[in-house]
Amino acid sequence: MYKFGDEFLESVGLSSMPEEQKAGFLEYAQDQFETRIGERMSAGLTDTQLEEFARIIDNDEPTIQFLLSQAGDYKNSTIYQALLKNGSQDGSKEILNDFITATWLGKNCPDYAQILETVLKELQEEIRNQKDEILANA
Repeated sequence: MYKFGDEFLESVGLSSMPEEQKAGFLEYAQDQFETRIGERMSAGLTDTQLEEFARIIDNDEPTIQFLLSQAGDYKNSTIYQALLKNGSQDGSKEILNDFITATWLGKNCPDYAQILETVLKELQEEIRNQKDEILANA
């Protein structure tokens, strides 16, 4: 998932935002991003898929363990190895949840990467169009 920080602020023309307001704005942007992605994803999923994904996001241990049991030799998968290279600790709850999330999205929402890119571009454009107003109220 995309993480919002100074690079994002620069991309939308808000790098001059007062330091004390950056964290709150970045949190708002992150929330908007995640909400919009969820809305787009949910349009193409069944109720059963949405319920299962909600359990994954909520880190429901039985769901995670069940899906891991279905994943075969997951520790040698490309996704798991990429997560290790990005600093996740082998066997940690974080890497297992991230692995299941990525695997589930690949299977159930194959256009997820395109959704992320589209939503990010739309959000950036929206904020760029309002940057003067945002800075005036900062």
